[in-house]
Amino acid sequence: MHCQYQLPRVSRGIVCRRNSSQKMEEFLSMIEHNELLEHAQYVGNYYGTPKAYVQQQLQAHKHVILEIEIQGALKIKEQFPQTLLLFVTPPSAEILKERLTGRGTETEEVIHSRLSRAVEEADGCEVYDYLVVNDELDEAVENVHEIICSEQQRMRHNLDSIETIKNDLKQFVKGDLS
Repeated sequence: MHCQYQLPRVSRGIVCRRNSSQKMEEFLSMIEHNELLEHAQYVGNYYGTPKAYVQQQLQAHKHVILEIEIQGALKIKEQFPQTLLLFVTPPSAEILKERLTGRGTETEEVIHSRLSRAVEEADGCEVYDYLVVNDELDEAVENVHEIICSEQQRMRHNLDSIETIKNDLKQFVKGDLS
């Protein structure tokens, strides 16, 4: 499938680690001033999506890809009903555990918290529009790319083009278009 769209780098937004009081103050200030589209605590850290960045990208007619947990995704969908939700998951729980353990950056406690949170996330995955199984990274990225390209072809995203084609055809039939 040919598509004029290139996947941007995925941005995690704002990350505030539990041991950073200055960052926490900034984060709480952003919440208070309604500068985040969504925010959540995830396995002891705080994450948020800056509203200004997303609005700037949308005004530039760009797609925005957010890597967020389910509550954040639902908050985004509430604010932007046209949002497309993709649930990205490893092929099995065992592979998820291997990946988390293989990083070598997490304690057993954090790994257990992440696995517990994965159960919660999976319990709500039916609200998403698509499922992407991340077995091989390149294939998963290609699947996301194909979903976005296909979504761009939906009639509701092309109403202006459809109207132009209809008008041109009517003019052609009347003999006004050469």
